[in-house]
Amino acid sequence: MTKVNRLILGSAASILSLFPTTIRAQPSPGDAFPKRSEPYLAAYRWGAANRNGGAGANEAYAKWLGRPAVWAEDFTPTERWENAIEGGGWQLGEWQQWKKAAPGRRLILSVPLLPGPWDRSGATQGPEAKQPVSLEAGAKGAYNEHFRKLAENLVKYELADSVLRLGWEFNGGWYTWRVEKTPEPFAAYWRETVKTMRAVPGAAGLRFCWNPCLCWWPFDPEKAWPGDAFVDLVGLDLYDQSYQQDTYPWPDGATPSEIERRQHKTWEQVLLSGNHGLTYWKDFSARHKKPFCLPEWGIHMPKDKHGGGDNPFFVEQMQRFIADPANNVYFHCYFDVTAPDGAHQLSPGKNGCETTRFPQAAAKFKALFGTHANQ
Repeated sequence: MTKVNRLILGSAASILSLFPTTIRAQPSPGDAFPKRSEPYLAAYRWGAANRNGGAGANEAYAKWLGRPAVWAEDFTPTERWENAIEGGGWQLGEWQQWKKAAPGRRLILSVPLLPGPWDRSGATQGPEAKQPVSLEAGAKGAYNEHFRKLAENLVKYELADSVLRLGWEFNGGWYTWRVEKTPEPFAAYWRETVKTMRAVPGAAGLRFCWNPCLCWWPFDPEKAWPGDAFVDLVGLDLYDQSYQQDTYPWPDGATPSEIERRQHKTWEQVLLSGNHGLTYWKDFSARHKKPFCLPEWGIHMPKDKHGGGDNPFFVEQMQRFIADPANNVYFHCYFDVTAPDGAHQLSPGKNGCETTRFPQAAAKFKALFGTHANQ
């Protein structure tokens, strides 16, 4: 999810003893992602735990666009392992029924690698309460049983073709599993998790998305790469947001032409071709022979005003990038909510009565992404 473009750096433990000299795993299936004429569209419309979200909200979103099927995105809770990160029936059961109700549906599930949203003090419930958690421990297999249980639950609830965003936005500073100065434990932990989940009977259809966000990197991203055999897709989260000088925010009283100039500059110099922007990551995915995807993207206006606001130009440029076969985008997910850290919502919501703050962008989005068959 969107946060201020920064990293919280901390001390790093020694990692030399964490990694075996030989790593074995089933390779990523070569035919997992056949070429398509149009990338799949997904939406995040709050999750199953939210009375305004879940399956009903996804169905309303698809109806708004006039599409027969829209993939859905959700997040397992971060506060504990049991009935949360391991997958709870309260959540997976709702998506099971949603998936069975219409062809072409698929779940994208964001899965924490460590419990606890803001620090590494551990979970708040269960036998693991108050026990320190770490990427280093995960790299040694300490948490494998939790992910085995998650895979078993996904099979149980007929969601074993889901796309899993393990430890999403790991390069940001806001999650327990954040990578700080040393990315190697993250990569090793990822390998342990994927090996564990793929070994569960019936879980061979799970797909694993390695998913940073567009922000500053204090290390070479290749050092956090788990290896081609352990990743199925490369994803990037980005929003129409910038902290570069002469972009956002625009000054009070700025003319429409000045606002437009800054919006164009943000797209061209920050989001598309800037440091670790879209061009970098689509080339990165191509080098590793993986499809590219956008698990979160959206219009953005945070409280600090470092967003582009009602910007149909951004929507138009994103559609061009997504539709270009050279970029090999397999799916993209619009983050259609008004979140505490910024507004993104374009649709009228589950009950059709919510008003977007971005009417021009909403009209452009519906014109470009609506009424197409998602098959």
